[in-house]
Parts: sequence; structure tokens; C-alpha cells
Amino acid sequence: ALGCTSMESGNITTADGFRTAYTEIFSNVGALAGSLDNERAMLPTGCPGWTVRDHVAHITDLESILIGRPRLDHAVPEGLPYIRNQPGIFMEIGIDARRSVPLADLVAEYREVATERLARLAPLEDAQLDEMGRGFFGESKVRSLLAIRVFDLWAHEQDIRRALSEPGGLDGVPAAHSRERMLMGAGNELQERIAPPAGTVIVFDITGPGGALRSITFDGERGRAGATVPDSPASTTLRLDLPTLTVLSCGRSDDQGARSRVVVEGDQNLAAIVLEDLAVTP
Repeated sequence: ALGCTSMESGNITTADGFRTAYTEIFSNVGALAGSLDNERAMLPTGCPGWTVRDHVAHITDLESILIGRPRLDHAVPEGLPYIRNQPGIFMEIGIDARRSVPLADLVAEYREVATERLARLAPLEDAQLDEMGRGFFGESKVRSLLAIRVFDLWAHEQDIRRALSEPGGLDGVPAAHSRERMLMGAGNELQERIAPPAGTVIVFDITGPGGALRSITFDGERGRAGATVPDSPASTTLRLDLPTLTVLSCGRSDDQGARSRVVVEGDQNLAAIVLEDLAVTP
């Protein structure tokens, strides 16, 4: 795929790759948002407390911050049950501030912000990816900030699609990149949560659009996700499609049957422990 290290690896490594991913997601979300009426905009999603239009507002808010627009001065109501920490409050500000905005005006703001964000990314060069940039909670390399943003944007596109029953966006650059981010995160989370013995290999056979064969190999200290499946037999193999992996990895609540769709081969007990909590997002 364009901008990736290879056709096997979905990780975006170039400025062109990040531009391609942003363009695809912004186009997809723009089309979905433009098709909404007030009723469909208020459909619930897999993020507790958030409707479809709230996801559009969330994308608009964060990307507007990144292009330097002043943020709306707004206090989040106290006692919202789905807000558990300060980052949750931070994310809610831009959403709650836009809940009273007419849908047409919200979609118009989204389009303005998306257009300006793409214009800001247009001159980005590969050499700049290793420069430091400011994110929402501190500084990091530009490539790291953009890698996280692409995954976050694509995940919210998928949230909107599930709520509207309009699947798609699974076989492009952002989907492949997000797939690799989820598996990398799974290796880290599983090492921390269950610390599998050294030599444990978990194979993810991801089927359908955006699919790939991946493994996570544990060495006693880390879980490393990779495109190479070891010759030694896997400890367990999990066969699932990309939408199922996304629901489980993002910890979403709108698809209760996701775990039951995973086909397991090998160590059933290990698979059950892995599937108890595969979430890699806050």
C-alpha cells in the first residue's frame, strides 16, 4: 500500500502515507456525515454516551486543535457516568460544546477543518517526521503523533459505520495501519496483563477485507507483533475478521457477539484469557 514499508506491513512510514490515510478517512467520514439526518445523527455508538454526531464533533474538535484554532470555552457537566479520568474530560469538552449546534453547521465545520488539516499536511516531508511536534498531552515525534491520529480517526470512522450499519473502509491504507497498531498494542497489553511464558506464540489469522496473517511472539519481557509467523507451532491461533478485531481492540460496547465470532485453534485456555480483554485504547 502507498506509504507503507511493504505490502506485507501496513505501518505507515512516509509523509505520503499519512496524507493518503488522512485523505481517505476525511472523505469517508465526510460522506457519512453528509448523509445524516437528525434522527440518524443521534444513534448511539460503541463509545458510551456518544452518538454518531458526537464522533463527528470529536474528530472536528481534535483536528481543529491541531491546526491551531482556539478551542471553545466550555465546562463539561459533572457526573457524566462514562467519564473516568482527566483525558476523558478533555475529550468531552469539544463534544459537549457542539451538542447544541445544528447538524448542518457541525458538518460544515467538519468539512472546513478537514480541508485545512489536509492543506497543512500537504507540504510535510519525510525528514520532518522525526522532528518533535506538540500533541494533546505533550511532545512526541511527528511520525508518532500522526500514527496515533490515523488509528484514532479510523477507529471513529468504524464507530460511525457500525452505528449506521454501513460497513466499509476496511481495505485501504488507514485500515492496514490501524490493524498493525492494534496488534502491536495487543502485544504490549498482553505482556503486562498475563505475562505469557517465553516462547509463547499467538497467531492472529485476520480474514476478509483488510486481512493478514500476523503473530505475537513473547520472549518473557515483551510481546512482539510481526508479519512473520514462526515455524514452531503456535500456542493458539485466533481467526477473526478486521471489524471483530477492531471492536475487541478498541473495547467497544456495541457488538456483544464479537468474542463469540472468534474461531480458536490450539490452547483454548490461553485464548480465553487473551479474549477476556484485548482492549488497547484508553
